[in-house]
Amino acid sequence: MANSRYFRELASSAFWVTVLPVLAACSDSSGPVVDVSDEIEPDSGYENVLPSLVTQVEHWSPTGVFLAAVDCGQCHTASAPGDTPAVLRAPDIQISANQPSPQGEDISPFSDWKSSVMANSFTDPYFRANMVHESETFPHLAGFIEDTCLTCHSPMARTHAHQTGAGLEAGFYRAEQAVDDSHAREGISCTVCHQITDSVMDGNAYPDGVHSGDYEIPAEGDPGAFTIHGPYQNPQGQAMQNQVGFRPAFSQHMSDSRQCATCHELYTPTIDTETDQPNGEDFPEQTPYTEWANSDFGPNGSNTRSCQQCHMAREEISEDFLTRLAVRPNGSVNANWPERQPYSPHVMLGGNTWLLETLELFREGLGRGDINEAGEFAATAELTREFLKTAASISISGQTFSSGELAFDLTIQNNSGHKLPTSFPARRIWVGTRIVDANGTVVFANGIPDETYRLPMDEVFASDACLAAKKPFGFDSSACYLPHVSEVTSEQDVPVYEAVLGSTTGEITHILLYAANYLKDNRIPPRGFHVASVPEDVRPVGLNGDSDFNADNAGQDTIRYRIPVSTAVALPLQVETTLYYQSIRPTFIDGLHGEHEWVDEFQTIARLNPPPAEVMAELSFQVE
Repeated sequence: MANSRYFRELASSAFWVTVLPVLAACSDSSGPVVDVSDEIEPDSGYENVLPSLVTQVEHWSPTGVFLAAVDCGQCHTASAPGDTPAVLRAPDIQISANQPSPQGEDISPFSDWKSSVMANSFTDPYFRANMVHESETFPHLAGFIEDTCLTCHSPMARTHAHQTGAGLEAGFYRAEQAVDDSHAREGISCTVCHQITDSVMDGNAYPDGVHSGDYEIPAEGDPGAFTIHGPYQNPQGQAMQNQVGFRPAFSQHMSDSRQCATCHELYTPTIDTETDQPNGEDFPEQTPYTEWANSDFGPNGSNTRSCQQCHMAREEISEDFLTRLAVRPNGSVNANWPERQPYSPHVMLGGNTWLLETLELFREGLGRGDINEAGEFAATAELTREFLKTAASISISGQTFSSGELAFDLTIQNNSGHKLPTSFPARRIWVGTRIVDANGTVVFANGIPDETYRLPMDEVFASDACLAAKKPFGFDSSACYLPHVSEVTSEQDVPVYEAVLGSTTGEITHILLYAANYLKDNRIPPRGFHVASVPEDVRPVGLNGDSDFNADNAGQDTIRYRIPVSTAVALPLQVETTLYYQSIRPTFIDGLHGEHEWVDEFQTIARLNPPPAEVMAELSFQVE
């Protein structure tokens, strides 16, 4: 993460001497944690495009039906160290795996949430840059675009604006307003998720399923306003009502994946590439809920697990873990309040280590310095890194070496409940392979990222021609991405699993609202995913006749390696295979441009801290 192309270009400047060791230290989770923005040398060219969001306000006044998370956290927090009985602290497995330990780590909702991606859904530099990039591409639709994006990235502010009419511009809630609104900056907070009504369970109200921000939250004066929905029967509600004016209530939908689908299942309108006007069609930008619903983990599957069970979890917290959910406002423990299980930690783990590390590195510049202590985002990034390693596994079979050919089969198993990778189409996974002989000589290597986490073909795919917003007639988009690889015979055959967007005229695009279809979608489905019977929106595209892809609905793909190797090499051969994950691939970085300062901010961050190639799985073996 420390080295980037920009560093090499600036090798002769003081900037290199100052920043490189700083970033190197930050990339090591055990090393010191610093803010890069404090280390930029004057006149380096970076100081004017580094993050510069005004400091985020943590204690903001109640606004409509919404409350600052810190006000929820005054009670839904851990007991003081040493207090017994302990509340919302991690267990000491030497004593009891199912009880909070008085000296255990704070695992309270507020503590976990504030260093999560959810809490920083607006702060996210990539989101903001993408939003204004799309707005500048379609200025006649800018208000609609920003209002739509902020439905899920600043849901409290956008919902309040539409409930009251305050803060709207021509009927839209805009990004410029969100910067100034504390309840917008707080992202996806307590009184959003816990006030969404159980209408998400109503199949009559949502015949096509919940998606694209169509949640319901009652406004002031509406029936059910100020109701906090939770997953536990018979909540003790008087203390909450007295303290913050909300009434807790049990509701089954808080444990249901449809609650998450309201935002994480997203269809975007398609804009015709020739007219720059919406054509009336919608594009399945991300469909993790549909993927999950058609898997073994879905409601009709053989191993049902909800989104919450996987993503609101810590390894040390079992389903038998029993804890009270709050302390008194003065921090003391009320032993008469009930203990609850299962407890769902609010870490909201996904795969985006880049954002979490960016938040750590630029904590002050992104306005989080008064809210998050040094090291908090780094800790969540490390939890995320470990979580990624549970999503997939690789195995090797059929190893042979004869007649100058090394052969083996590599199988990737998707262990998650959705496609791998899923959600925003900038993501990719790929297999890197290195073969070394007994003398240490590399006899074969492909898919090995460089120090900026780019692959050799990325330079071609990020060319001006491939990234152009509008392509000339007859443009060959196949030159801008790798086809699905089922057999590796050369260093150019890199197995990459990704979604490639196609426009209304059939060319590759990196502008989301031009997307009308997928030119390639070989993301590995989850177990139980019956390709022939799932909705057409989520079927694979561009497999080139690969018969073993998801064979028997097993959520796998097998790659055949048939690699020419000289018989004169020194044996044994050491074969190293690695499955990598990247949350933003280079074409989505280089294709993002515009006049807005947020675009410059993101581009600077992405060069100082390029999106890493995280290791999901690795395996090595010897061949005699």
